[in-house]
Parts: sequence; structure tokens; C-alpha cells
Amino acid sequence: MPTQTPSVTWNEALREFLLHEQAIHAKKTVRYYQVQLSGLAAWASANEIPLDAFGKRHMDRYLAHRIEAGRARLTLRHDGVCAKKFLSWCAKNDLLDRSPLAEYEVHNAPKPAKHMPTSEEITRLLQAVQDYWNPEKNAGVRHMPGPTRLFHRTRNAAVIMGLVDTACRIGEALSLTVSDVRLSECSVVIRQSKGKEPRTLPVGPEWKEALEAWLRVRSRVMSAVPPGEDQGWLFPSDTGNRLEEVHFLRTLKRVTAFAGLPKEIALHSLRRYSLNRLAQHNLLMAQEIAGHKETKTTYGYTKLDPDFVRREHALASPLGSVLSNKYRPPKRKQLI
Repeated sequence: MPTQTPSVTWNEALREFLLHEQAIHAKKTVRYYQVQLSGLAAWASANEIPLDAFGKRHMDRYLAHRIEAGRARLTLRHDGVCAKKFLSWCAKNDLLDRSPLAEYEVHNAPKPAKHMPTSEEITRLLQAVQDYWNPEKNAGVRHMPGPTRLFHRTRNAAVIMGLVDTACRIGEALSLTVSDVRLSECSVVIRQSKGKEPRTLPVGPEWKEALEAWLRVRSRVMSAVPPGEDQGWLFPSDTGNRLEEVHFLRTLKRVTAFAGLPKEIALHSLRRYSLNRLAQHNLLMAQEIAGHKETKTTYGYTKLDPDFVRREHALASPLGSVLSNKYRPPKRKQLI
């Protein structure tokens, strides 16, 4: 006689699932599943739907409930993806006989238009990083000591220029250590990446100059730190710890507002701009620098502007190449 899977509660199953995720994934991934699935577990418990009785109709009801609460379509997709993975894990680990959402279709959310910064906007941003910490141009920083303004100006300029020059992610940039920088070779080594594979990125002359200026400032600041307490971060915070992404995002928002730039410009916009420029020269090079597994992922970052298409069309000249003098047949004299 077949044995029946013992009944478990939503909270018990969710606790076991999160422990599994904690063992194999980063904290932010565990937090993502916890946030998405806690709402589902609470809703199911409030509606007296046991875990082993949950089905596709219940998932539809939950998503309808989320829509009424004003949740975006992208959030609904995350709800569905997380629920499918959670219930599939429960089935594989004998908490359920089978996954009730095995055949459930999670719909893609409509993709919102992503802002592609222009070269003019990037130029204004780089200038604004300098001007923001200039008390003659920004009265809001007059109360800060000169060394503090110099620290923030050179560090923030080096970070933003690095994002534009290398197309690296903000997390990768802020995880760099001083030992990862090889200015003599004009390169930096990304060790902590999304793909978990280290890669070496080229350093252009402009970013190299900014890095040299920042390293001089960093050296003076960190000289006051007792030996052994310098954690080695290339871009430390005011306290010497790793500079957090959320804090630097606030800095970027202040600078873009100061410069009157569009609110849509975010940290990832700089990666998008850089990869788009690189892909216009060589798509495979852009893919390698981005650390993407597939070319189609890199292609998703591209947006060819009309001027670029016009210039490349003129160079290729599909019609002109066959109608040039070289290929035209020689003219014959008229007989009459």
C-alpha cells in the first residue's frame, strides 16, 4: 500500500526551503525568495488553503489579489516564478507528492522602455561630479572641510568613470580591492561577478588618470588608519568599510538632480551606455567585457541611434559599391 506524504504547513515548508537557499545562494537571493513567498504563505493560511491542497486555481486567485493590491506586472511574474520553484522543491524533497504548479504558465511582464543615456548626458554627468563638490558652484557643500570634499569628489568621479569605461556592474566595481588594479598593465581584475567567473577588463587612459588621482587621495586618508585595519577596498566608505551600492545610488541621484539630468539615469544606465558603445565596434568584445554567457544578452543592451546607422550605411554603401566607376561598364560611343 503506497505511503502518503506527511502534511506540512506553509511556514514549515518555507522555512526548510529558505534554509536550502541559504546553503547555496547569496543573502540577497534568500531575501528575494523570503519576501515573495512570505506573502503567498500568509495569503494561503488566511484563506485556509493547506499546502498539499494548493493548486493552479489558487495561484490565479492569489495573483488577482495582488493585482487588486496594486502590484506591478513584473512583481506578479516574480510571484509566479518563486511559487513554481518553491512547490517544485517541495515535491523533490518529499514535502508534496507532486508540484501542483508543474504545468502552470507564468506570463512575461511587459518590458518597460529603458533609458539609454546619450553621450551629451554622460558628459554632463562627469562634469557634474566635479562641480557638485565645488563650493563655488554648490552652496550645499560649503560647510564640509576641503579634505572631505576632495575625498568624495575624486572617489565618486573614479567610480562613475570606471562604470562608463569598463561597463562593469556597480557591485563589481565596489567589490574591487587595491590589489585588483594593475595600472602598469592598464587593467583591473573583477573577482566577484554575477557569473562567478573572474575576468580582466581594460583600463582606458582617462580612467587610469582618475584612478591615479584617487589612489593618491586614498593613500593619504588611509595613512591614518592603524596597520591591519585597512580592508583594502579600492573605493571605501567614509568609515573605511566597503561602499554599499544603495549609498552610491543616492549619491548618483543627487548628482543627476544637481545637473538637471533625467531621473531615469540609474547606475545600470551607465553599463547600458558603455555596452552599447562597445557593441557598435565589436559585439563579441562587448560580450567578453560584460561577462555575458550569450551574445543575445549583450545584444539586449544595444540601441542603435539613427546617426550611427547612417554613418555605417555610408561606409558599407551597398548600392554605391556596385555603381562605382570601378564596376560600371565602359561607355560606348554613339554610332548616330
